[in-house]
Amino acid sequence: MPASDSCRWTRPVVILNRESGTISSLGPEHVATRLREIFAELGAEADVRLVRGAEIEPTLVEARDGDADAVIIGGGDGSVATAASVLAGHEKPLGILPLGTFNLAARDVGMNLDWEEAARQLTQAPEGAMDLLDVDGSMFFCVVVLGFYPALVLGKPEYHGNWLVKAWRTATASIKSAATFPPLDLVLKDDDGREVRRRTRIALMANNDYEDLFGIIPRRRSLDAGYFTVYVSTHRSRWGLLKSSLAWLMGRWKEDKELTVIHTTELEVQVKRKSRIPVMRDGEIDKLRVPFRIRIRPKALRVLAPRLAEPVTESVDPGNNQPEHATHEAGAPV
Repeated sequence: MPASDSCRWTRPVVILNRESGTISSLGPEHVATRLREIFAELGAEADVRLVRGAEIEPTLVEARDGDADAVIIGGGDGSVATAASVLAGHEKPLGILPLGTFNLAARDVGMNLDWEEAARQLTQAPEGAMDLLDVDGSMFFCVVVLGFYPALVLGKPEYHGNWLVKAWRTATASIKSAATFPPLDLVLKDDDGREVRRRTRIALMANNDYEDLFGIIPRRRSLDAGYFTVYVSTHRSRWGLLKSSLAWLMGRWKEDKELTVIHTTELEVQVKRKSRIPVMRDGEIDKLRVPFRIRIRPKALRVLAPRLAEPVTESVDPGNNQPEHATHEAGAPV
């Protein structure tokens, strides 16, 4: 079938993680067949490949180095992070099918959360460059979290299903355990030796920044602002954490006086009296040796992103916002 006038990407390789909980529940063969049908209807000759988790990276490398005009990954945020690492620094763009639970990366680039509609979007999505988070040499798409949350879920079976159900389970478990989790003595240090020290039960490092909007899942402000944002909670009680969660939900987190916010481009993360800590990186939880270094990799990845067709949102210019200058209690000027 000839490509339609609106079909920009006519020869994509579509790589599906058949071990993803969502794909498993939908039926891997059903998902693959339906995607072939959708792409064909729109004039694209999609090479759809169902692979196991251990086969994702070599399949991505093969697709990246082949003659496809785009590489599309279907699975959870961990699969997307693997794809970002493989395609970073290359010209071939990455597309994302939301076939995980939270689908943070797909939300970031503006994908429809219905996977069939997202497939249709991808055939005509605009291409652009986006920043990545580099954590000790490994690339990540969205966010790094340390503190009670990754420690809470480490070793537990992961829930695959409706993201609202998972969000509720996460929230209730967090409120129950957060206030009793031993705090971390966090030290954030830049290349000039300036330090920010906080005693915290949870810290989050987000690629670029989040908008102040109502909702459970935050919306990323930009794809290529050239900095990352550190959010450090200094809440000491369950009530304080609950109020903070409500403020986040209502889009009023900048009014939280017990939240430290930093805009920067590179930091060394230390945790006193710890050699390894549980860390969540784009949905994947593991123990990471500390100290570790996190930095922004400006425009390191080409992506297919429907949100690039939206009006541009003004983003923060970090300028000289190294930790000493950028640190502020939420609600105060940067």
